[in-house]
Amino acid sequence: MKKVGILGGTGEIGKRVVKLLEKQYELLVSYHSVKPPVTAHNQYIQLDVDISDDLENFCSQCSIIVNCAGASFVNGEKIARAAAKYHIPVVDPSGEAFLEDRIADIENESVYVLSSGFFPGMTGLLIKYLCESLKSVDCIMGLSITNEIPSRSAIKDFILTNTAGFGTALNYYENGELKRDETPIYRIVENKEYILQNYYTIELQRITQKYKPGRANWYYASFGEEITKLMQEAVIKYGLKQGDEALQQSIDSIIKLFEMTGGSTAAYNYIHIEVTGSDNDQGHIRTADVHSSYSSDISSIIAAYTVKALVEKQPDFGIHYAMDIVDLKTVIHDLPQLNIDLVLTDQILEKEETYEEGSI
Repeated sequence: MKKVGILGGTGEIGKRVVKLLEKQYELLVSYHSVKPPVTAHNQYIQLDVDISDDLENFCSQCSIIVNCAGASFVNGEKIARAAAKYHIPVVDPSGEAFLEDRIADIENESVYVLSSGFFPGMTGLLIKYLCESLKSVDCIMGLSITNEIPSRSAIKDFILTNTAGFGTALNYYENGELKRDETPIYRIVENKEYILQNYYTIELQRITQKYKPGRANWYYASFGEEITKLMQEAVIKYGLKQGDEALQQSIDSIIKLFEMTGGSTAAYNYIHIEVTGSDNDQGHIRTADVHSSYSSDISSIIAAYTVKALVEKQPDFGIHYAMDIVDLKTVIHDLPQLNIDLVLTDQILEKEETYEEGSI
């Protein structure tokens, strides 16, 4: 086996992926400007992913590529195409539906594992894990809440993916159809109230197609009125092709507002999944709750374990999601030593007694 290539290996997600993999694999790690200390297992290369020849040369030296190099909306396609020339699997923590559409023409030239991060990624794995534990699934409900100042690339990705869409806002799934519901729900996490609304994601769509529940909701927490307004303005500016400088100015304003509104509180991330169904003629509500300080911690874990899954058994060429190939049982076993708090519960539903009319 050649090296595992980590593009953007000094960023928030990349450096964590390196730490998780460096004891098991030989790594080729790219950095943009500041070279990190060299270790026995890691080779570092300064690389600009916009230089095609250098990117292809990097890919040619690797057996697997992990894309942690900035906003996936901007560079995910070029990295996937460079790796495809050598039929090298690509793991993209942030790649979503937009990337799936862009690389459809090279789908049969390599393995592409998208949505292998925090959300989507860990969220899909948890839903799948709970669904697999039941014989039939009636209802799926999930939500994620983030309280941290996002990185520049994360904000850029969020703005740009919203121009392409990664789901259907204010909609949920019921009996094979999407239904609109603008009614918010409220949750208190870490003594702070959050307002959440329906968002039917592509990840949830894949799950409903497989497990066919009667109903499925995914809720996301709004950023607040001021930040949401800035995000919407940035999306409009990008759509009007006002240029990268205008986009960077929008990102600067959004980061400042994040710092003003949440910078004084401790960072945390929370995922809650709830699946209702039956097993052995008994009703169950099974839940999963995940707490972590930083979303990049979870993103790096899912990306790293996706690499491990690819090393053990490479799937057929095509487009996959992390939940298609990662065994969550292995991840669960290792989570305590990775400082991620996961709680799984199982509530058994009492059977309702039924009587014929007029009888006791």
